[in-house]
Formats: sequence, C-alpha cells, structure tokens
Amino acid sequence: MKLLIIDDETRTRELLRNYIPWDTVGIDEVETARNGLQALEIAMQRKPDIILCDIRMPKMSGIEFASQYRETDPDCPIIFLSGFSDKEYLKSAIQLKVFTYIEKPVNLNEVRDVVESAIRLRKEEQKRKEEERKLQEGYDHSLPYLRQEMVRRLVSNPQSPHVIPALRSRETFLLPAEGPFTIVVSSLYWSLYDLPEDPGVTQLRILEAISGCSCFNEMKALAGFDSINHLVLILPGEYGSSYRNGRAAIEGIYSELCAIAGPAIDLRIGIGQTVFSHKEIPESYRQASRACAYQYYNSGSKPIFSDALDYHSPVVTNWEEVRLMRDQLRKGHIDEAKRIVREWTAYVRKQKDLDILRLKDTYFQFLIAIMETAVQLGLAEISKDTERRYMWKEIDRIPSLEGLELYVLSFLDAMAEPSEDEAGAGSGKMREIMRYIHAHFHEKGFTIRAIADHVQLSETYLCAYFKRHSRQTIKEYITDTRMNKAKELLSDQNVKMIEVALLIGMTDANYFTTFFKRNAGCTPSEFRERAAR
Repeated sequence: MKLLIIDDETRTRELLRNYIPWDTVGIDEVETARNGLQALEIAMQRKPDIILCDIRMPKMSGIEFASQYRETDPDCPIIFLSGFSDKEYLKSAIQLKVFTYIEKPVNLNEVRDVVESAIRLRKEEQKRKEEERKLQEGYDHSLPYLRQEMVRRLVSNPQSPHVIPALRSRETFLLPAEGPFTIVVSSLYWSLYDLPEDPGVTQLRILEAISGCSCFNEMKALAGFDSINHLVLILPGEYGSSYRNGRAAIEGIYSELCAIAGPAIDLRIGIGQTVFSHKEIPESYRQASRACAYQYYNSGSKPIFSDALDYHSPVVTNWEEVRLMRDQLRKGHIDEAKRIVREWTAYVRKQKDLDILRLKDTYFQFLIAIMETAVQLGLAEISKDTERRYMWKEIDRIPSLEGLELYVLSFLDAMAEPSEDEAGAGSGKMREIMRYIHAHFHEKGFTIRAIADHVQLSETYLCAYFKRHSRQTIKEYITDTRMNKAKELLSDQNVKMIEVALLIGMTDANYFTTFFKRNAGCTPSEFRERAAR
C-alpha cells in the first residue's frame, strides 16, 4: 500500500512520515508533498492508496486538491488534517466523500488507527472490484456461447418453451420481441496451413469480435455458428435484394464480416426472405443456407439473396464414370482421365446441387479411384484410412467448384510423366522436400505427413509427386538418408551405438540394429569393425 502525506508544515510532514511504524499497518511506500499542487503531480504519477491531506495550504488547498484528484481516483480514502473545524469545511468534506478528518495538533496513535481503518476499506473495495471484474470477464467470455445457443434454438425449434422467456433478456440476446427478422448464413473456408485445424478456435475469435463490434450491437444482431459450422446472423429488420430495400446494409455487413474474419478466410453469405415471427425463422434459415450453398458455383464476392436462386438439381456419383477413369489411368491415359473430370464439372455446374457435401463426395470418389490406381501402379504407398480422412478434410475446405476440380486434377498431374519444362519447375519443390527431410528426419514424430504439411501437398500427392521426379519412393529416400547418416556416425569409434540410433531418429537400439541389418546386410557392429580395418 502507498501513502501520500500532504502538509505545508515541514515539521508535521516529517513527524507523520518518520514517527509512525507504517509497515506494521501495511504501508510500504510513503511520499510527501508541501502543497496541493505538488501533491496532485505526485499522485498522478504514484497512484497512492491512502492520502493524508492538510486543509489550509498555499498554492492549492486540500479541498481543491481532493476535488481535482477525485476525477482520477474516486475511491481513494482521503483523510483531512485541520485545526479549523468550521461548517464550510465539513460541507466540502462530505461532498468529496472524505473518509474522515483528524484535528490538529495530530495524535500519532489516532493517525495510525485511522489509516489502518482506511487500509481495510481500501482492500475491501479492491477485492470487490476484482470480483466484479472476474464476473464481468466470465460473462463476456460466455456471452458468445449463450448467443450461439440461442441462434441454434431459433433456427431449429423457436417454439421451445425456454426461448421466449430467455429473449426477454435484451442485454444478452439483443433481439426485439417481435419481427421482422432477416437471416444471413455464411460459409467460411480456410486452409489448414493458415489457421488452427480445430474450427472452434477460429469460430470463437469471430464470435467475440462480432459481440464487441459496435456495428452489430447497434443493429441488435444475434450471431452464432450452427451445427454444420455455418455462421448465422439473425438481424432485426427487413432487408431485400434491391438497394431500395436494404441491400446496401447487407453489403456493409458482408464487408464487416470479411474484415473480422481476416484475409486467410474465404467468406460467402446468403440471405433468406424476411419473416415476421420467431416461428418462421427456421424457414428463412433454410432459404439463406441454400443461397449460401449457391455461392459454391460463383466467385462469392457478393451476397446472394434466396429470391435470386434459379434451377438446381441433385447430383450423385456416376460409378460408370469412376470406373472409366480408373481404366484410363491403368492404361496411362492421363489426359483422358482429366477429360472425364472436366466433363463431370461441366455437368455439375449445370445441375447446381445445393447439397455441397453430396457434391464433394462425387469428387471424393474420383480421388479414391486415383489413389488406389496410383498404388497399383507403384506410384504411391499403400493408402490408409487416415489418408482418406486427410483428403476429405482438404476437400471440405475448398470454397468453390473450380477449386474442387483443380484439386482432383492435381492428383492426375502427379501421375503424369513430367515434360522437360515440368521437370525443371518441379526441381525447386523437390529441393524443398529433400531439404526438409535432411533437416528433420532425426526428430521425434517425423512423418511423411509432416513433410506434406510443410510443402502444402496432400500425403498421397506428395508420394506420387516424389516418385515421379526421383524414380524412388519417398520412404526409400528417407531410409537412404538415415542409412547414410548412420554409416557416417558408425565410422567414428567414439560415438556409442545408442547415440547413433538417437541421431537418426530411433529411440530403440534393438530396432536400429534390425533396421540397419535389413538395409545394409550386416549389423551396425559388423559395419563398424569393417570400417575400422
């Protein structure tokens, strides 16, 4: 605790400072000032917890000082010292919420006791404020979740008995009791390499930003992510597709959302028709979701209103096309396989299926066929279920039909024989892959997936790409790299066998021996003996 003593009499200041054992009551810093003007400067810098202040002083009186300092710290206990107990003084002291006053000449024991009481008050006040701060922080932290839960209820079951009573808390849920309401649904796509894989981290950041944004608070907009990770905004008011009916405001909302999301996120929005009661919100939500899905076939740079939707029809996997592509790949006809994918994209673009997951699954089946054929031709390692899940995650984050087609075509590119130009262009990527392997092959947790993440390729594509450019699988190259390093280390008689194993990324000496013998035809000890001859 810090104490500031203000008195124009030097003797009184020194008496109060030096003859009271302040440390016994919890004061560890004591400052003094000879008048209110000097005290104001010190107080602004030092922020005292308790103030002992004389009333009558030159340049600035205690009353004037207290009046000005109260604007900075309205809660600091101020104890006046005065030999003039007149009514005007008492009135001023009451108005300034002075803790108490002590008449001069001062009694040191009385001063000590009064200051000790003021310290207790100050600590209680600080504790109360800290508790309020923690409660507010807890409320602020939970507010986006509370609002999200309300959004989910409104778009699925607005007639739930808990919804209407909860909406009466306007401070929490913002929405008015009656419509009109307009629903906005937004899809968000981002790369695994740019943002955390867990969508909850990014979603919470966005919801907290919306919750603290004056634009959305003024609109009384309620925001939350639905069960399929779409951002949903429930807007009070009527917004239509024409500028006369509020399109400009929707475009402003889109710009604000893009700024909140940041450049790493591709954000697209669809808007449902305005409804006039809570029970109609689910239908508007479905319309907005369909409009948002329609963005998959466009650039996504402008909002789409549900009344602008035209023909759309479902698509399902054409297994005959998948089989035909597999046959073409086995014959080495990569261009024919590409033609099949491009023709499928042209067909899909006409159909405009609004079930984007169903649409993506048709391309996923092409990918599985490509991957399995690559394994059969020896261009890739045997695939695992984890690789399929990884590819699906990548597909799920592609924001457009055009991007989806390019992603599948990139796998076919990996299976094609490189031209001279392609071989030159690929050399830079190969050098990057090889550098990463040499820098990290000895580390715990080193995997092909780690390499793929570093060079921003899928694991399957990386394996096919590497074999196409090196005529060797990436696993074989990693094994050769480890073996060359092991032989180099074994040539030094001072390096222990377990150290060699650790330096090539193996923690088990027995496994290292098995690995070395399988690839070198002799044990590490036998190799060392030969090298020493």
